Amino acid sequence: MRLPLVKDVSGRATNKPNQFHSMQIFISWSGEKSKQIAEAFRHWLPDVIQSVRPYFTPDDIAKGQRWAADIADNLHNSQFGLFFLTAENLTAPWLLFEAGAVSKDSRNGKVCPLLFGVESTQLAGPLLQFQATPYSRDEVFKFMKAVNAETNDPLNEVQLARAFDRCWEELDDKVQAVLSAEVRDQRPPQRTLADMVEETLGIVRNMSLNPNPASDDDSLNHWFVLFQSTLEYSRDTLQIAENADQSAVLDQLRRLRSYLKLVANLIIPKVKSSAVGVSYTAQVTKILKQIEIRIEQLALILGDDGL
Repeated sequence: MRLPLVKDVSGRATNKPNQFHSMQIFISWSGEKSKQIAEAFRHWLPDVIQSVRPYFTPDDIAKGQRWAADIADNLHNSQFGLFFLTAENLTAPWLLFEAGAVSKDSRNGKVCPLLFGVESTQLAGPLLQFQATPYSRDEVFKFMKAVNAETNDPLNEVQLARAFDRCWEELDDKVQAVLSAEVRDQRPPQRTLADMVEETLGIVRNMSLNPNPASDDDSLNHWFVLFQSTLEYSRDTLQIAENADQSAVLDQLRRLRSYLKLVANLIIPKVKSSAVGVSYTAQVTKILKQIEIRIEQLALILGDDGL
């Protein structure tokens, strides 16, 4: 895209944008450990490059609320997305969605996942398309060089190196403190099947009503997120059902069975040709089998002859 001509301080026409325009970085996290590391980066980034403006949400916002206009606007207006991946959040659905949203226009959005205590071989789904790297001084400096190069008034190499060296120890001390501490990643409260259905239908509605059709890659990322969310919901419900033998639980499992089949029939045709489509299909088959077994067990215990 050709930049419009503006006038510099000497009055000459130039393609260089206004130097006071800030560089926005979307900071994505999920879980307590990831949050603490992300918050440290949030305060540190502008210390190195003053024109950087991080966008950081202080609360692990409920999945449905992630569609709020403010967050959506910041996702699509960010030039970089910095993702903090730990063992606890590799399959967090909305972290995956945010990665897809930032990268949907490859000309503008750059996704940079940093790994903390995990290996790149552990990544799955949409995150596989991005080059994730373990947290280290060198990798963070590479990221800052990339950010600096995209700013309207970049620091020269010496200035950037000095600013980075001056600030690095403070950041690394905070990160190492988080990694060495016993930080418990709290699971959200268990949701009812009604909540799951309503939330997923809301996601589908937002996607279907979007007047601007997404690119093929972006659309696929959305389906992956929806599929992953559904699988998590199913596992949560099965976990509850393992230790309960009430009629209400049996009813929930029957509704879940129908719901999972519906979502699978909707999504599998869209993802089956992808690298992870086979894996998702296998997961659905396995979970449906577990649901059927538990339904039969509960029906026998409760004397329920319903289907």
